[in-house]
Amino acid sequence: MRIGIGHPATIPGAKGQLILDWAQKADAGPFSSLGSLDRLVYPNYDALITLTAAAAVTQRIRLMTTVLLVPLHNVGILAKQAASLDALSGGRFTLGAGVGGREDDFRAAPASFHDRGRYWTHRSVTSASRWP
Repeated sequence: MRIGIGHPATIPGAKGQLILDWAQKADAGPFSSLGSLDRLVYPNYDALITLTAAAAVTQRIRLMTTVLLVPLHNVGILAKQAASLDALSGGRFTLGAGVGGREDDFRAAPASFHDRGRYWTHRSVTSASRWP
């Protein structure tokens, strides 16, 4: 069995050094992965940015978004960011993707909450077909 742990970057007010120390301790410990979630209107750090910082101070642990809200992102830019994080981490990144369920994030993006599943499916398939 593999057990992952969440990243404290989701805790409002968490300091940068805590995030880096946590990643190093998780890397040294029994955990198989370090996860970070995606929200827009919640006072947390960006999931991809914190995982990139974690990649810089770790060697072994897998890095993953526990759910990244794809409809809030430009799909082409997101694909490049995810591919970059995966390459910089030595292939340790897993993109956990979803469409989200909190309308306030979509209002702030701005993005359409009511057709988020249909839009995400079409855009993701189209963009993914362009990558080798």
